[in-house]
Amino acid sequence: MMQVDKVKKALDAVEDACGHCAICSPDCPIAIAKRALSGLHYDLQQAAGTECECS
Repeated sequence: MMQVDKVKKALDAVEDACGHCAICSPDCPIAIAKRALSGLHYDLQQAAGTECECS
């Protein structure tokens, strides 16, 4: 499995763990992980030359 796919699976897992609170704190560990993985996923896609499927 490519690294991009592994990061996407991790991003999906973090999304599933999110409780979707009414007010999301920037200090929330889920929010921090989501931002970090989203950035990594985007960077890996750009390095691989694929289009971003950002949502």
